[in-house]
Amino acid sequence: MPRKDRVAGVRSVERAILSGRARRVVVARDADERITRPILALCREKGIEVEFVGTMKELGESCGLGVGASCSAILGTSDSAIEPGSDQKQEGGL
Repeated sequence: MPRKDRVAGVRSVERAILSGRARRVVVARDADERITRPILALCREKGIEVEFVGTMKELGESCGLGVGASCSAILGTSDSAIEPGSDQKQEGGL
């Protein structure tokens, strides 16, 4: 059963980032760079912390899915969302 404190998949993650609900984004290391590059750029723009994990399969399972996921977003209320320009650490660099 999917978890309520996070969303998975590129479109859902993008919506969460743009709406200010994404507190942190998790990206699978084996995900296609063409898929994750726009998400990483949005995270940089919005000042959202990015964490990288092993595989899409592992990420999908951690989200309660029966399939792999290239990325997921940990959700928070707009009050707890990371403010753009904060000192949050972002890994990777595309």
